[in-house]
Amino acid sequence: MKEKSAVIRFGIIALGVIVLVALGVTPTPEGLSWAGKMSLGIFVVAIVFWVTEVMPIAITGWAMVGLAPLLGILPAADAWTASINNAIIFYLCCFAFACFVARSSFAVRLTGVILRWAGTNSSRVLLGFMVGTALISTLMDNLPLTAVMLPIAYAVLDANNTPTGGKSAFAKCIAIGIPWAAALGGAMTPSGCIINVLAMSLIEQNFGVHISFVQWMAFGVPLALITIPAGWFALIKIFKPEALSQEAVDTGIKRASSLGKLPRHEIAGLVVMLVTMVIWIASSWVTAIDITVVSLLALGLMFFPGVEAIKFNHFLEDSPWGMMLLMMAVNVLVAALMGTGATAWLVSVVMAPMTAWPPIVTLIALSVLGCLLHNVIPAGPACAGLIAVPFATIVASMGGSIAATCAMVGFWSAIALMLPLDGVPLLSYSSDRKYFSFGDMVKVGWAPSLVMVVITVTITPMTAGLLGLP
Repeated sequence: MKEKSAVIRFGIIALGVIVLVALGVTPTPEGLSWAGKMSLGIFVVAIVFWVTEVMPIAITGWAMVGLAPLLGILPAADAWTASINNAIIFYLCCFAFACFVARSSFAVRLTGVILRWAGTNSSRVLLGFMVGTALISTLMDNLPLTAVMLPIAYAVLDANNTPTGGKSAFAKCIAIGIPWAAALGGAMTPSGCIINVLAMSLIEQNFGVHISFVQWMAFGVPLALITIPAGWFALIKIFKPEALSQEAVDTGIKRASSLGKLPRHEIAGLVVMLVTMVIWIASSWVTAIDITVVSLLALGLMFFPGVEAIKFNHFLEDSPWGMMLLMMAVNVLVAALMGTGATAWLVSVVMAPMTAWPPIVTLIALSVLGCLLHNVIPAGPACAGLIAVPFATIVASMGGSIAATCAMVGFWSAIALMLPLDGVPLLSYSSDRKYFSFGDMVKVGWAPSLVMVVITVTITPMTAGLLGLP
């Protein structure tokens, strides 16, 4: 996305300041405190700043956090305390896993396996890339995984002499399908996306509903198993990808074959990852296992003598610290909304009409709203922070499942299938190769989005009932 000029960005910030000042001196709506009104205003202005990218989104988040104690909305000590939780610590380990996979030979080797299986059949190649990306995404955050997989897939396109500029249907499928698969695969486990953990922590902190690792998988795995094939089918039927050349297939296979055996440090890192995943899953039944403690031990093992799966400087360079800072800022902004009663007012006044609708209509409306919000608001954590508590409050008031609503919020806050504004599809869209347009993604993205709406209002609540979750 092209960066706006300093004058335009300064003007947007100035407008935001004017809005907050005006909000501070205008009458406060009945039932809402002044602090609650200002916390809502700060969150909305923050979203505008995030969408318009006036500053790096993490810096914007913390600048808005600074307004909370400055305006007396939240004591400074409470703000700093609210910023950190187990979810932040848990994700340090996931950053290490992502760094390891990104710098390993796994993606190239996977490409060789896909091409041996699919040959020149581009639909099968696309399916192989989407399934492989989704599986890796269960242990690796969506954005860095997409950054790893796209260049590998582009190498196949280059070997096929694929033209740039939206002229190749197969290139469109690859450039859209890989980000989709990373996002949908990331929904399968809490470790698959930082936003999953954020949604879980917001619901647990505000409603006391704990969702275990396996319980989240019970929500996420069906979503991925259904939506990935649906997305793949939509891509090949709408764009009708052309076949690959045998030369391109042979080049990819040869590149993978030239790597030889897995090096020792890659084997060691893979063992650490798989053992950690098994223990995370076991924590759903063995209450003595604390997944945050396990994560810290696994983090240490990745650097342990004899393992040394990654180098510390690579860990620092590759990890998305900005996303973690943004997540911490969202925690504070949500704490301000809750502590001032702004969320309760928002639900009782603004969203109250929804409670009079039939439950299934309300669920559909909430799911569609979640879908549309993240497609236009690129900051996924901001979406989760904005809708998690209000959505769960509405559903709970109607006797619905808070846990299922948590899953819905996590899914939609991490997955954007119709517009390339979120960081995951944006990584592909903003490439100089220009394989697809905004219109291309809208043209094909509505189909898997509709499938997700159906899943989140039917299968997800039924799963919560089978698990006995409130």
